[in-house]
Amino acid sequence: MKTCINHPQREALSICHGCGNDYCELCLDEGKEFYYCKKPECQELFKKEMPAGKLAEKIICPNCASELDLSEDERLNGIVHCPECEVAIDFSVIPTSIINKENYVELFSSLNQGDIALIKSLLADAEIDYYTTGENFLSVDPLIQPAKFYVNVNHVENTKELLKDFDLHIWGTSKDQEEESLSE
Repeated sequence: MKTCINHPQREALSICHGCGNDYCELCLDEGKEFYYCKKPECQELFKKEMPAGKLAEKIICPNCASELDLSEDERLNGIVHCPECEVAIDFSVIPTSIINKENYVELFSSLNQGDIALIKSLLADAEIDYYTTGENFLSVDPLIQPAKFYVNVNHVENTKELLKDFDLHIWGTSKDQEEESLSE
């Protein structure tokens, strides 16, 4: 019988998928496929594996105490923008913290929800540290307030390289396609 590394008197339930050590039920969090211990590096793996439905659906802004409903993308990303006090909140850490805006720069904006979804997917896959503002207002104020992408200053060059060939669309067609049709 294997015993828990933290509680030698208890039988181990499983190993941690991150570090490979044996742990009891008290020391493990159950992910979608694997178990993870409480070590920070193993908890990062746990967060990546967790289905969005098991993550928090609401959080409290640490700045203004507003209750915020989170979209699936926000839950997966771990960052949300508070519409009440205009701060970006990182709720992937405990305790929830306000992101220092000086560490982020506005890199681009878009009115096209298709572009926004694709860019968010590309940035998430590349593990770029970013957050968006105004995305939820596109259905209320279309063409007035674009979604703005703010990227961590340490990831700006990587983001530019990643998106250098990405053709932003405004009305569902690219600017290049519009120029080609005008020249014909």
